[in-house]
Amino acid sequence: MNKKITAVIVDDEPLAIEGLKLRLENIDDVIVVGEAGDGDQAIKLCHELQPDVLFIDLQLPGLNGLEVVQLLQSDIMPLVVFVSAYSEYALDAFELNVIDYILKPANLGRLQKTLDRIRQRLSPKQRDIEKFRLLKALGQTSGVAISELEDWLQSANSELPSQYRQELVIKNTENEKIFVRVQDIRWIDAAGDYMCIHTKTDNFIVRITMKKLEADLDAELFQRIHKSTLVNIHCVKRIQTLRNNESLLDLGGDIKLKVSRNYCEAVKNIIAARKS
Repeated sequence: MNKKITAVIVDDEPLAIEGLKLRLENIDDVIVVGEAGDGDQAIKLCHELQPDVLFIDLQLPGLNGLEVVQLLQSDIMPLVVFVSAYSEYALDAFELNVIDYILKPANLGRLQKTLDRIRQRLSPKQRDIEKFRLLKALGQTSGVAISELEDWLQSANSELPSQYRQELVIKNTENEKIFVRVQDIRWIDAAGDYMCIHTKTDNFIVRITMKKLEADLDAELFQRIHKSTLVNIHCVKRIQTLRNNESLLDLGGDIKLKVSRNYCEAVKNIIAARKS
């Protein structure tokens, strides 16, 4: 392989970064293009640099390593190698299809084996296989045909063809995956770094940004009524007008959501959509 393998290292310990960087610099076809000390910086660097591989610790300030990978999967996804002092997270890591899990301190021989896997995955033939698998998975979750996704890949400036999510897959505290129909969601609100998803019978908490979740949902079904609130327009039973261009949406069952004045157009949108 003539092209250098670009790498980003993420660890909250500067000495750990320096140690891994020195070992990687002893491998001819690897170049470290970025370093980060927390999860948010890691995501930013992956978007800016688009490295071939991300070497990331699991325990980080803010977003941990697993959460970084979960957030990256829908956007820019390099090959991922977890570098950790703890082995008990390996199963969760491999569920995310990471390429390797290395225990600290990583020696040069162990890194060479990891790089052999990376070279294989980056080979043109393997890239074609991985591209097909990615398109197949994306097609299954989005409902878009693989042929349409292939056309999208050929057009650098085009937007991803989309068919909004019909279901959300949510992992609960018992490590079970629950399938929630989007049409059953009544409203969604933000709570710090988490989103609270409310149905008629259950409440779910997921770690995702409002921007990402809103992009996954049909804008004709979910209306933003506050910077931290989305509502299913078909769940609105009454609209009460308040002062200062504010309104109150009654969803029944003592659930009332305020429409902030910055989103006063939402009321008109809801009424127009319900009339059609």
